[in-house]
Amino acid sequence: MMLGHTIGSMLDRQKGFGPGFDFLRIALAISVVAAHAPYVAGGSGDGEQAWIAWFPHYAILVMFFALSGFLIAASGLRLSLREFLTNRGMRIIPALAVEIVLSALILGPIFTALPLSDYFTNFGTYKYFTNIIGLVNYVLPGVFSGNPAPEVNSSLWTVPFEYGCYALMTVFILFGLLRKPPLIVLGALVLVGIGLALVLAGHGAQPSQLPAGVAGTLHDRIFSTAPFLGRGAKLPVAFMLGIAIYLYRDRIPYNGWLLAACCALCAGAALLGPADWMSQPVLNLLIAPALVYITAYLGVSKLPRLPLISRGDYSYGIYLYGFPVQQVVRVWLPHAPVIIQFAIALLLITLFAAFSWHWIEKPILKLRSRFSFVARERLAPDDAAAPRQDIAPLAVAASAVRSRHSS
Repeated sequence: MMLGHTIGSMLDRQKGFGPGFDFLRIALAISVVAAHAPYVAGGSGDGEQAWIAWFPHYAILVMFFALSGFLIAASGLRLSLREFLTNRGMRIIPALAVEIVLSALILGPIFTALPLSDYFTNFGTYKYFTNIIGLVNYVLPGVFSGNPAPEVNSSLWTVPFEYGCYALMTVFILFGLLRKPPLIVLGALVLVGIGLALVLAGHGAQPSQLPAGVAGTLHDRIFSTAPFLGRGAKLPVAFMLGIAIYLYRDRIPYNGWLLAACCALCAGAALLGPADWMSQPVLNLLIAPALVYITAYLGVSKLPRLPLISRGDYSYGIYLYGFPVQQVVRVWLPHAPVIIQFAIALLLITLFAAFSWHWIEKPILKLRSRFSFVARERLAPDDAAAPRQDIAPLAVAASAVRSRHSS
């Protein structure tokens, strides 16, 4: 590695593409499935607080949202607000809506313990559709009632936070804050500061106080899901730090020693925790910035291409279908070891992710290609024979990272 490289110069050397982001998205999505495996098999959330094992539960989603912020910052700089919101909506909502519909109308009737007449007349069946707009409901009537974990899709808890991050980006675009990166950093610090103040005031809620959205007091729900405390507090902070590192990309060094220091800090926290003082705000202040740097460093690095990547971007499909498929495998193989359940589930999840990509997400890219450079780039392998004269001017005008992943 030559001296003087920055995150931005590494992007420039690779014509604005971060070759490692595709690898990261797939690796992180599979990591989410692996992290859920013990909970699906045994129904206990204690693993999230176990020695060392707690850290992946924190780090995976921090890196996911940091990656999203890094890539979406480029779109926010290039697109108008209407184009940005249309782009985001077309990327997220159609595939999510299909998964929700399939869960409620196909998976539910197959796996419910209730008579079908009761299932389809139960208000809870139709309430499940509110997941599409970010009003999270985890259960369908009688579905997986015999499993240790009661949820149909526990992963959906991040959807309202993702929508919230897009709302933040809307504010940033409207007020031109993407041209004022110090204010983005200040926003992240304000969120962390409010969280620290609430912890000092005795309002800290532990993740165990929110049993996957199924139970819990009103106090626990508020303070566990608010953007200041609990497991959701890390997500907007990571998103804003991801935006900030993109905006400061030409000033932030691409340095192996800095990467090693960040990794050492994370390893030390993993070995030390979970300690009583390690509230979400404290972790967001001390550990999240290191994870965000690791994400950006790996994203602009030349990481190996996984076989999955060559067939399409399956990361969103893995996220959407991971937990429901794991629950199905738990019904089929209730006494199988966790590793066997995970392996079988991952194979089936990949098939569903391929369905989501090739039949839902990829066709939507064609509708987005009018204003989305990334969509055009994703479709380029299929249209290789056709000249793409409009891409070069757009690439020059954007002056932004254009990952192969449809951020």
